[in-house]
Amino acid sequence: MKKQLALLKDGDWSVNLEDACYEEHPEEVLAESMDAIRRTKAGHYVNLVTPGVLGDPREWLIPRLSAMVKDADLAVREIRYIDECGCGGHVTRVYR
Repeated sequence: MKKQLALLKDGDWSVNLEDACYEEHPEEVLAESMDAIRRTKAGHYVNLVTPGVLGDPREWLIPRLSAMVKDADLAVREIRYIDECGCGGHVTRVYR
């Protein structure tokens, strides 16, 4: 079952992809991340919070997102790993 994201509000924002749905279906993390990037206005960023069980985003999420963004011809300034959350998840920030 696909989790529904809240509508985008103006400004910087975060999307929480840190639940069992995404742990069980990691391919959905990429799909939801791309959706969040598309809904982020130029000049702002979105924080992607991913489950710790999926590992360090620098090893899997960031390389794949970089390729997907390029293939989709999305204007993205930077994709940066921020830190591990206190709960064990990871924060990746995508600047538009």
